[in-house]
Amino acid sequence: MKDNRKYGALILFSFLLISSTVIPVTGIQIKNTVLLDGAGIFIESGGSWEFSQGYVFVVKDVNEDGGAWVELSLDDILLKDAILYEGDYFVYSRGSSEIFNMTVDTVYYGSDDELITFKPVFQYLDPSLPAPELDNPDVSSNGSENPLVPDDTTDENIPGFSILIAISSVMLLFVCSRIFRNR
Repeated sequence: MKDNRKYGALILFSFLLISSTVIPVTGIQIKNTVLLDGAGIFIESGGSWEFSQGYVFVVKDVNEDGGAWVELSLDDILLKDAILYEGDYFVYSRGSSEIFNMTVDTVYYGSDDELITFKPVFQYLDPSLPAPELDNPDVSSNGSENPLVPDDTTDENIPGFSILIAISSVMLLFVCSRIFRNR
């Protein structure tokens, strides 16, 4: 009886070990694909920044007190607007997926022009939209450097691999329990 417990514990440990090593291989996606990873951008009052997947971020106006009125739109549809000050965060999520997360770094207010810098700026892939085509990832549509490099966490599963591993593990557990039960 004592040997059966020992073998049962060994089988359970083996099953857990196999499962824990296989789960990362099966493509469970832990974080979103990053399209813009912590870069800094600057936008003049009245100007805009075109992000991947068709998102447009506009600085509508800057107040004398340093507040910047900003808007985020997609296909000319307003998604979110806010008045932001230095140190404020602009976060936009669609469903449970965070798409944008940016911080107002500095607001320059002058007699002629106003300029707002955002740093860091993160854009994540919107799963409800087509993935962007990255012909030349070193140059954005804005003409500046833009590190649009997809993260390595893209979901590239082998169809049916998870089911195959689960069935194999259950069969291994069943066979081992039969072998050790007969001893």
